[in-house]
Amino acid sequence: MQKVTFKDSTAVITLDEPRRLNGDAPEANPSVDELPYLWASPPLAVSFEPEKPHAQEVPDFPDGGTRAWSVVIGALFMSFGTFGWINSFGVFQTYYEQYTFKDEAASNIAWIGSIQYGLIFIPALLTGRLLDLGYYNGPLAISSVFYVAALFLVAECKTFLQVILCQGVATGFFAGMLFGSTPAIVSHWFLKKRSQAFGVLAIGSSIGGTVLPIATQQLFGKVGFKWSVRAVAFIITFAIIVANLLLRPRLPPSNVKGGLINWQSFKNPAFTCCVLAYNVTLLGLYVPLIYLDLAGQAAGFSPNFTFYLISIANCASLIGRLSSGILADRFGALNTLIPFTLIGAIASFAWPYANSNIASMVVVSIIYGCATGAFVSLIPSAPARLGGMSDAGRRIGMAITCMSLGATGGPPLAGVIRTKSGGFDDVGLYSGGVILTGCILLAVTRYLALGKWVGKF
Repeated sequence: MQKVTFKDSTAVITLDEPRRLNGDAPEANPSVDELPYLWASPPLAVSFEPEKPHAQEVPDFPDGGTRAWSVVIGALFMSFGTFGWINSFGVFQTYYEQYTFKDEAASNIAWIGSIQYGLIFIPALLTGRLLDLGYYNGPLAISSVFYVAALFLVAECKTFLQVILCQGVATGFFAGMLFGSTPAIVSHWFLKKRSQAFGVLAIGSSIGGTVLPIATQQLFGKVGFKWSVRAVAFIITFAIIVANLLLRPRLPPSNVKGGLINWQSFKNPAFTCCVLAYNVTLLGLYVPLIYLDLAGQAAGFSPNFTFYLISIANCASLIGRLSSGILADRFGALNTLIPFTLIGAIASFAWPYANSNIASMVVVSIIYGCATGAFVSLIPSAPARLGGMSDAGRRIGMAITCMSLGATGGPPLAGVIRTKSGGFDDVGLYSGGVILTGCILLAVTRYLALGKWVGKF
């Protein structure tokens, strides 16, 4: 049996090469998705190695089984209760503009959702590092209590500042504390089917983003604002409890060098470009989702129909999340993400002009939803492949935390553009333009990772 030898300054460790399934002969040019992280081929990430490999870094991934998939189901419930809530803000944006805060500018109200979108990414840096050190279920339970409390307190808010602090800051931050390390937990259990598992994880936010806005909108007219929020909070509480029961890490703690941030990762140009691409894309990705309802009403359609556009887009994202995971495992994460992101850019350009009839608005909402679903589903995949598993939680956390800049800035910028232009045409040009730029940066990331423009990554 062939041997693979690793050298450091004090010892030579010799390991058996992992056996190949079905007796297949080794490929002449194996893809990076089929290689363990610590045995990256020389062209990958411009030969970047964030740390010296050690024997204990070779984990035996289950890649299936009841326990592994139960963790994925727990992650699905977690994304339902966190991103599902965040993705429902479009209904609140419309309600606040028309009833609660009629004197506030649309761009000011958009800050509530924007803060949520930004803060849900920031805690990933902390939670990812805590996971690598072996601390997960304790912080998860504590954050769950604070998150649920913040949800119920939204119903008691009376002033704009209170809504900013409670719905924007509190629910956004604690949703991030809950979700931040969830992709890394899934990574503990899957390697070859990892993107597929990420796709199932992301289905939760699609279901939440579909069910919660419809429930909220229907309840607004029947029981009022307070009990509408409370009812939604009870639903989310159930989802969070299920997630707490199912989510468990598998790999032992690994106290790799460095603190919350591993600056060595940013010396990898592929990782740095990937983070930049995510940020630029998020400057425009959520803009149509927030303004679909208002744009439909501005075009003369009934509010009883237009609020469903948000749910239609979130429901369609389920298709993108599932299909992108399956495609990514076969063709590569970035090879799947780039065309989906390009489709999202085209849909964002077209969205303000597709207001001549109901059919065109629904079609654009479906296409946009599929594209955004794929993007959200595959966010962790590229950072996970750009380093070793001992640092996976921190590396994914760094990437997700950095994304908060784009997620926070996008909706308010769109609100300012809408206020200045008086319509949504320029908003669509802005949204589509930045998403297209992000798509180009993703292509550059793939080149930096592979050392060539074509290949599986």
